[in-house]
Amino acid sequence: PASTDHAHLAHSATRRTLSRCAAMAAASSLRRLLSAPFAVTPRCATLFRRWVALLVLLEAASRWDALRWLYTDSGALPRRSVLPDPAEDPLAWAVCAHAWHGSLAWAQALTALQASAAVGLFFGARGAGVLAWWLHLSACLRVPPLIFILDRYLHLLLAFAVLLPTPPPSGGSSLASLLLAVQLVAIYQDAGGAKLRDPAAAWSLDAPVAALDTYLRHTPPARAAHALLG
Repeated sequence: PASTDHAHLAHSATRRTLSRCAAMAAASSLRRLLSAPFAVTPRCATLFRRWVALLVLLEAASRWDALRWLYTDSGALPRRSVLPDPAEDPLAWAVCAHAWHGSLAWAQALTALQASAAVGLFFGARGAGVLAWWLHLSACLRVPPLIFILDRYLHLLLAFAVLLPTPPPSGGSSLASLLLAVQLVAIYQDAGGAKLRDPAAAWSLDAPVAALDTYLRHTPPARAAHALLG
């Protein structure tokens, strides 16, 4: 009887071990299945950071000619007219490096520094990405009336470029990659929903003042596309 009890206990222990192994395998398979759509390879992470860096460079270059008129005290938006009183909101003045001085030289120096940080991000320097992120935030805080949808999305993309961990060689998912995927879906949902809900129906094909036609006349690439479409 003792040997029988021992065999029974051993058999029960084996069954429990096999059950735990099967449950762990099932859980691992489920995690892989759920994380596969959000997996990122090292190559994808590098390309993502590089494209974000190029976008920062293009944005800084496009802002350069407008620095005198929009980012200095001698332009259309002096600091005191667009920023809160320093006594009421000292944090805004502390975070916004563009508010520390109102000269053109200062605005140009910060823009050049942001472009340099973008170059560093392009070559994989995460610290440079943090700097580019902060300077983008600073530039947005300096001119609140001129913050548009690209500025908001670029802020988020820079955050993901900094927070996205380096995946293993075979690829992997993370909270940052999941949120990035959600953000990409949210971009199109936000943009598409706003166009569908537009009271003026400006994005419809028969709109009196078609927003799409106006957009296709706004930039050289858009004008080229407009010419091809007739």
